[in-house]
Amino acid sequence: MIRWKFTFDTDEEQDWLNDYAQRGWAMSSFFAGIVTFVPSQPGEYIYQIDLLPGKGIFARNYEDYVIFMNEMGVEVLQRWGRWVYLRKRAEDGPFEAYTDAASKIELYQRIRKMFIWALCIVFLCSFSAWNLLFQFPEDMFSRGLVGGYVVILAVMLRAVWQCSWKIKELERQNR
Repeated sequence: MIRWKFTFDTDEEQDWLNDYAQRGWAMSSFFAGIVTFVPSQPGEYIYQIDLLPGKGIFARNYEDYVIFMNEMGVEVLQRWGRWVYLRKRAEDGPFEAYTDAASKIELYQRIRKMFIWALCIVFLCSFSAWNLLFQFPEDMFSRGLVGGYVVILAVMLRAVWQCSWKIKELERQNR
């Protein structure tokens, strides 16, 4: 079964994957929002998503990370840039990649930083569309292009805000 899920909220995506796992569908692959599921035993797996440390799309120490996760009984199911999809058999016990507030804060800071980086790139790329719109204000293509950039920028700003909100909540709980 193939499903499309493109979200900028890691927690929402994890919940979505775990919901499918509870209904007997195991994720087998992911690419650009397209998730492939295969039949499995209901509740067989628990999924987590991680963003590896690094710069841009390049992760640091990926091989060491995979070895460490395998030693912990966790399968690194899929990697997409720095995003990593993890799963563990539910029968092996609970699975939470980040168990304390400090490590969760660090994760959300990495995610926020990545979205800020992407936001800047999209913003810079949008200049040519804005220029086109100012030169040809009646042109539907330039209006649509600018509209598309505005939507993408708004979604990314929302993701940055969500990460900031989660960080503040964790810091408040950690006091």
